[in-house]
Amino acid sequence: MSVLAGLDAEIARLGRNRLDLALLTIVPVIMLALMAAMLFGGSPKGLGVIVVDRDHGPLARAITRELGASEQLRLVGVTGQIAPALSALRREEAIAIVVVPRGVGDRRPGMPPVEVFYSAQFLATGALAQTAAELAVAGALAQRPVERLGLDPSRLPGVHVALLGNPGASLEWYLGLLLGPGILHLAIAVTAIGALAPLLRDGSFASFVRETPGAARQIVGRLIPHVVAGTILATAWILWLTLARGYRVEGSLLALVGGYALLFAATVSIALFLLALVREPATALSGAVIVAGSALAYSGASLPIEGAPLFARIWNAALPLTHGLRLQMDAVMGAAPRPLLVEAGALLLYPLLPGALGLWLVARSR
Repeated sequence: MSVLAGLDAEIARLGRNRLDLALLTIVPVIMLALMAAMLFGGSPKGLGVIVVDRDHGPLARAITRELGASEQLRLVGVTGQIAPALSALRREEAIAIVVVPRGVGDRRPGMPPVEVFYSAQFLATGALAQTAAELAVAGALAQRPVERLGLDPSRLPGVHVALLGNPGASLEWYLGLLLGPGILHLAIAVTAIGALAPLLRDGSFASFVRETPGAARQIVGRLIPHVVAGTILATAWILWLTLARGYRVEGSLLALVGGYALLFAATVSIALFLLALVREPATALSGAVIVAGSALAYSGASLPIEGAPLFARIWNAALPLTHGLRLQMDAVMGAAPRPLLVEAGALLLYPLLPGALGLWLVARSR
C-alpha cells in the first residue's frame, strides 16, 4: 500500500502548492495552446516568388500565370534581369526566384532548363516555395507538348502522386506530432523533480527513508500523477489534431496512448535518477533541461542522425523522446506490431534501469 500512500501524499501536496499544480496542469495547457495558435494555418501560404522572364513568349507567360495561381505562392513581380530578383530576395520580399530562359518554348536539345532558386536562410518555407514553384512550372510545361503535337489530352496516361501520412504536406500536422510530446517531455521532467525535491533534507534522502515505511514504493506513488498528467495532456493534444483539425491517424489510438504513458514513465525515471544522483534540486533541474531540452534536436525527427558523429548517434539512442516519437510515428502511420513493440521495449528500459538505479540510490542513503 506504500504506492497508494505516496500517490495520496503527492495529490495532497499538489493541492497545497498551487504553483506546482499549475506547472503540472495549466502551464503545459497554455504552452500547447500557444503552439496550436502558431501552427493553426497548416502550411505557409502566400510565399513570395519573383519571375525572371528572359523569353517573354507564350510559354513564359503561362508559367507566370501558373505561379500566380498557386495557393502556396504570391507573385511578387516579373523582371527581365536576375539582379533585381536577388535584391528582392535579400530584402526578404521574396523567398524563391523562377528563371525562365530564352527560348524555353523551342524544346531544342541543349536548351537551359527553367531554374528555381530559394533562400536557404528560410530552410523549411524555402523548400515549400521551391516545391510549389516546381509544380506550377511543371503544370505549364506539361501542356505545351500536347498542344504542339496535336494530341488528345484525354487519351494520354496520367500520373498520380500521393503523399502518405501527411497528404496535405501540412506543417501543423508534422510539427504538432513533434513539438507536443517534446514540450510535455520537458514539463513532466521538471514537475517530477519538483515532486521529489521536498523529500531531500540537507542534501540527503536519509531522513525520508528512515521515517517512511516502503520509501521506494512511496516515491513510485508520488510520480504516478505526473505520468498520468503527461499522458492525458498528450492524448488531448493528439485528439485536438485529429478531431478538431481533421488530421488522420492510420494506426491505433490505444497504441498512441500506451506509448505516451511509456514515454512519461521514462521521463519521470530519468528525473528520479538525476535527483538521486546529484541530491540537489537546482542541479537536477539543469540536468533535466539538458536531457529533455535537447531531446527534440537529437531525436532524428527534425535533423538527420544518419551519418552524424558518433556522439550524436549515441545520444540519440539514449534519449527516451527518440523512442517515444518513433513509437508515435509508427502508430500514426499504422505500422506493423513489431516496430511498435521494439520502441515500447526500449521505453520500458528506462524505469528498469535509470529508474531502478535512482530508487536504489535513494534507499542506499539510509
